[in-house]
Parts: sequence; structure tokens; C-alpha cells
Amino acid sequence: MILRPRAIVRDGELFEGLEVEYAEGVVRDVRPFRGTPDGTILSPAFVNAHSHLEYRGLQGVVPARDYWTWIRELTRLKTLQVPAQVREDAHLAARENRAAGVGYVAEHSDLPVAGEAMRAAGLMGIVFQEVITFNERDDPDSKWRLVEERAAINRAAFGGPVVPSPHAPYTVDQVTLRRWADAPQNSPLFRASIHVAETSFESAFFRDGDGPIADFYRRQGAPFEATGLRVVAWLDALGLVRPGMQFVHACAVEAEDVGLLARRRVSVAHCPRSNEALGCPVAPVRRMLDAGVRVGLGLDSAASSGPIDVFAEMRAAVRSAIALGEPLDEREVWHMATTGGAASLGIEDWRIAPDARVPLLRLPDRPSLAALIRDGSPDDAVWL
Repeated sequence: MILRPRAIVRDGELFEGLEVEYAEGVVRDVRPFRGTPDGTILSPAFVNAHSHLEYRGLQGVVPARDYWTWIRELTRLKTLQVPAQVREDAHLAARENRAAGVGYVAEHSDLPVAGEAMRAAGLMGIVFQEVITFNERDDPDSKWRLVEERAAINRAAFGGPVVPSPHAPYTVDQVTLRRWADAPQNSPLFRASIHVAETSFESAFFRDGDGPIADFYRRQGAPFEATGLRVVAWLDALGLVRPGMQFVHACAVEAEDVGLLARRRVSVAHCPRSNEALGCPVAPVRRMLDAGVRVGLGLDSAASSGPIDVFAEMRAAVRSAIALGEPLDEREVWHMATTGGAASLGIEDWRIAPDARVPLLRLPDRPSLAALIRDGSPDDAVWL
């Protein structure tokens, strides 16, 4: 088909006077045209750089607004959930992603249901099968076997990549973490995603042996010792700050952490609505982008972020950056939600350019990306 929008979005900028030849999901050509455009804006589909589809049934259920209370209550409620209901929740969340214009999802999955949900909804993506060994710290191999079994089910149902991935530095034992640290580039474990520095509690735990995480370890009788290192430096000493790794949140990071992420080519998933809701520090995304860190925009879970809405997430990214005094412009935010988010996950052709295989969205005509972000809603994203 030949598409003649009023403008196309390419790498976060609007370009007018171009027609797009598109066939079987591939951009065949982009060339100038003269004539009357169709009154729409054409954009690559959105990329959800971090997701928890299985938490859809917990939307609005956990009222606590501070992170530690919230995560403890969320963990408790998960033990009460019925697997069949979680499966339905994952399917609902996957459909909502698709309806909101999301074409690719980086999913953190616990139970083996996300793969089938993503495939049924027509979503591309990757499933990071979550590994938590805190309760199995004396026999982590038993948990690894369970994770592998769940990953195999997800893989068969999804047909796309499904890889075991650590949940967080403080929920996975060091021996197990070294599986990813030692993974060669051709290993399925080379690509991985881990929650890092969502709050300052992680650095307090690793550096000082203090704070709520340390208190939790003591109550559970789990051994630990202060290392004198902030969490990112601790992960680097372990070998986990490396290419192929995605750090989710990266809120409580300092300048030296940002520099380390850039040098080691670690990508970041920024989840501003979740961070706002849980009182997390504002992630220094401006500094990350300036340092060369690839950053994608993640919708996280309905339990913390609320309804699936990429426009609301982009508005939150703009708002939180202004609050930090390190503004992001609309081009950078749109880029994080589309082409830049895909690049942060290793996909380099998620753009409107010849030979790119990318799903496309029609959006209502607005004078600028700023206006699209300000006024946009999931209903505005129409699949081509």
C-alpha cells in the first residue's frame, strides 16, 4: 500500500511531504510526494520496554504508596492468586497493550502464562522468565529447574525468545547471579533484565548493611554482609554490568553509576508512572541519554502504574524530568517509546525507513509531537 500521511515520525521528529510504501509489515520505500495528505501522522508502533502482564488483576488493589510497603503487600497477594485467574489477567493486559498501540513488549514473567497471552494478542517481544531464589538460597538449583520448566512452556506457547532472568540483586543469590555474569554472547542468558536501584534501599543494603532490605534479611535469618559498594558498583564487581543487560528503573543512581552504565553499554527501562506512584527517586534520564545510555519507556505493572496508556507514560516522563530540573523534550520521549525503546532491547530497525520490518500506527493529526503527547489517549492509536 502507498501511505500519504501529513507527517511521519522518524527517530522522534516529524517529517512532512513523504509517502511510505508498505507491504507485509515491511517499509519498502520512503520518498517525497506532492498532493493532498490523508490528515494523519504515521509512527512506528510503541514499545513497552518493561511489563508485568500477570499483575493486571492487582490494578488498584494495593493502596500503599511507599515502595517497601507496596512490594511486601504485592508479594503477599500473589500467593493468594489462582493460576487460572492470573492467566486471564495476562491475556487481558496483553490485549490492552495491543489496543493501546504497543507492538513489542519486554515482559517479566513469573508463571508460564505470558507467552500465550502475547501470542494471542499479536504482540512481538521477549519474555524474561523471572528468577527469585531468596527462599531457595540453600538449594537455588531447585528453583532454576522450575524456572526452566516455566520458560519452556512460555517458549512453546509464544514462539519468540524466552530467557531466564534475575528479578533483583537482593532477591537472587550470588551463585545464581553469576550464571548471567559468565554468560558468553552466544548464550541464551546473554540477554537479561533485572530490577536495579528502584529505590535507595538497595544501595543502603549492599553498601551499609542497613535499611528495610537488611531488616527483612535479619527477620528471615538470611545471611548477608555490607560490601561498602553501591548496588551498581556491586553488580559491576560481580560482572553483571555488561552489554546485553537491561536495568529496570535505575532511579537511585549517581553520576558514577550513569557513567558505568554508558561505558558497559547497559540499557535502561524507565517507568515514570510506577516510580511516581511508589515514591521512588526520579530517574536521571537526561543524564543517561547525554551519556549515551539507551533508554526505553516501560509501562511496568497495572498494580503500580495503573491502566495501559503509553501517552500517560510519556506525559509522566516529561513531568518527572521537569521536576528533577533536567527536562526531556517531546522528541526524546517519543523516541524512548518507539525507536529508542526498541534499540534499548537490541532491535535496530524499528523506524520508518526502507527495508525496516516494523508495525505502524496511524495517529490523529496534531501540529507537533508535544500536542500528540499532551492530548493523546490509547484510543488514538490505530493499527495500520
